[in-house]
Amino acid sequence: MNSQINWYDDLAAAQATAQKDGKPVLLELFMHGCGHCARLHNETHVDDRVVTAINAGFIPIKLDGMAHMDIVKKYDVKGAPTTIILSADGQEKGRFTGFFPPDDYLKQLTNFR
Repeated sequence: MNSQINWYDDLAAAQATAQKDGKPVLLELFMHGCGHCARLHNETHVDDRVVTAINAGFIPIKLDGMAHMDIVKKYDVKGAPTTIILSADGQEKGRFTGFFPPDDYLKQLTNFR
């Protein structure tokens, strides 16, 4: 199946949609050249179960940390990739850092539903 995550690239727009839809925001911060980021993108984010879980339960946004240092600093991000779950008003509900294969990634997501 060729499904994909409906990533936003603007945090304000993602938060506005989250407020309208009553869903949490899934903020994915990555860095170019980061091996774990590439694996997360190429192995986990293409898994149909992960795609379905994210699109159904969250408003997903993916940002390059180096291009969005204001957000990296705001949420005190120390490594990449970092996945942060935010309430619609921007309050952090939780986070997990690093590469997770699909099954483990899905387990992480269930902590924030």
